[in-house]
Amino acid sequence: KRYFLYIMMVMNDMLNKFDSYTFFAAQHWNHTWERQHELIVRFARLIHKPIHICKPLGLLNYNPFSIMFIRKIIEYKKNVKLGHSKSENPIEKNMFFVGGCFVPLHCKLVGKLNYFLLKRKLHFSGNNFFWGTYINYTIYEFFKRSTFKVYDIAERRSLNPLVPNYVKHLERKIVSEADVVFIDNHAAIEDYRNLNPNIYYIPQGVNVESMQVLGNPKREYIGYIGNFHFAINYPFLKALIKKNNKSPFLFVGSILDDRANEIMALDNVVHIDKVQKEELSNYLGKMKYGLIPYVINDVTVGVYPTKLFEYIAAGVPVVTTSLPEVIQYADADYMQVVDEPIELNKTFTMNKCAELLSENNWDTRWNEYIKQINKCLK
Repeated sequence: KRYFLYIMMVMNDMLNKFDSYTFFAAQHWNHTWERQHELIVRFARLIHKPIHICKPLGLLNYNPFSIMFIRKIIEYKKNVKLGHSKSENPIEKNMFFVGGCFVPLHCKLVGKLNYFLLKRKLHFSGNNFFWGTYINYTIYEFFKRSTFKVYDIAERRSLNPLVPNYVKHLERKIVSEADVVFIDNHAAIEDYRNLNPNIYYIPQGVNVESMQVLGNPKREYIGYIGNFHFAINYPFLKALIKKNNKSPFLFVGSILDDRANEIMALDNVVHIDKVQKEELSNYLGKMKYGLIPYVINDVTVGVYPTKLFEYIAAGVPVVTTSLPEVIQYADADYMQVVDEPIELNKTFTMNKCAELLSENNWDTRWNEYIKQINKCLK
């Protein structure tokens, strides 16, 4: 025990040796709780100095005279008025969020300009620890000037048609130049395997205690938690709902794709916008099945849904399409893989869940993160 504590003390000292800590998360802090939120909070608890988190700068260029740009401004103002810009997720005392003035265009020259506009606000020093989840020219300016560079990938951008080519080029560059790279899916690892010797597969985890359901709730819904985005197989989901038209469906998450509106209009669907992390277990307790209804293509084979272990931790059996990062855990004890819409009536024992969760919780993932970071720091 003493030896373990000594090792942890040495590791903490190594992580705390930098003069500044700069974090670039791809999602705002009031977004649904995801991998990047979990990791940033854990870093903040481990580092005894201020860490500065730059609010998302985006991947796409917006023409200030375009309809898209005007819509973005209107949407932002609306969210501020409704209070959606206020953080609903945990914040440590040494976490500081930085926004402010930057040019919403992405090219090398503007990247250098934005670096000078944001440098002081981010308290960026010559001895900086960099951690990022996405890349553009502005972020690359901070990356290349940092002492130690961590890049964390939670999707497969290399084949995503929605991602600009300059981002795909920059991501290959940042992967090849980073001190350590973490990836949550096998597809992206194969894309980048030859670029860096320090690439590690560390998938999503779960905080088991926060997902556990208290008491003996009435589980009546077929449910889904998470945003409705491009990865959802909407024709499959609609057909599944109609196939199980005597069962109520409960969907918890924001609508990011207009195709979801037709789903929400169905008679046996109840939709609730995103909820705070602390409230999620209340809704999971109402579910008898948890859906992962994703389309399968070259992009989504790199999706590792956070909801997989959240369902299981809440005692909810998983019904999923053949998503590679999910079906690697396939077991009739707690999961049913469906290739077409079926009537859901299977009973699950859920006996193997405790062992599965003990191997895939965030404490286990985090220990591996820190282990590999400190190995590269030596």
